[in-house]
Amino acid sequence: MVKGLAAAAAILMTAMAVGTMTAPLAHAAPAGDGASPRTATPDEQSSFFDWYNATHQQTTSLLRPQFTVKKEGGRKGKRLVTAIVDGPAVRAVLPLCRQPRTLFDLDPRAPKAARWTERTPAQTLVWIEHQRQCGAQPDTPILLHAPLAEMDMLMLLQQHPTVLGNARLLMAGNSACAPSRSRGYRLTGLDRAKDGLPVLVFENDIAGEARVSVRRSRNELQPWAVVCAPPR
Repeated sequence: MVKGLAAAAAILMTAMAVGTMTAPLAHAAPAGDGASPRTATPDEQSSFFDWYNATHQQTTSLLRPQFTVKKEGGRKGKRLVTAIVDGPAVRAVLPLCRQPRTLFDLDPRAPKAARWTERTPAQTLVWIEHQRQCGAQPDTPILLHAPLAEMDMLMLLQQHPTVLGNARLLMAGNSACAPSRSRGYRLTGLDRAKDGLPVLVFENDIAGEARVSVRRSRNELQPWAVVCAPPR
């Protein structure tokens, strides 16, 4: 009896093992494509270095350029390649730093000597740095859209969180701004309004824009007007 049960158990285990070995394997879930952000091709980058070295021979060094690629008018539009070159950062009024930025656009159909075109005027980036030297550029430098006095730039950078908080009250009464008044915003630029007032340029978390002009009251900046634009 015992031998019979042992034999039956052995047969059952063998059958289970065979069934396991012959059962179809489940397909693994597809992995993410892990695609990296679009950038210039190696040939396009090499083309820029060749052109830059040939046309900027008086430049002692070339900082590591960044390349951006966009599609004009959507995914099927013309491919637009831009090279971004940042110059050395310099100390302005303490603790303000400023840095020149130049953009170059690629025309792949142009002759080799004229394939890249420098945009004018050059841009300027600003940020606050409390160390003795300006050092490395921060992750989110601020773009200077119009000339401003250095002390004005410093006050705008230092007080922009307070100005933004107070400006949300103005947004509530503006039909273009009200829907996005509670969204998160970050400072992206400094500008000057048509009436001459300094402007803080903010971008929200859905790529919408808010431009807040300010007036100075003693040592404090107060929001004066706000203009909002929908996501680009």
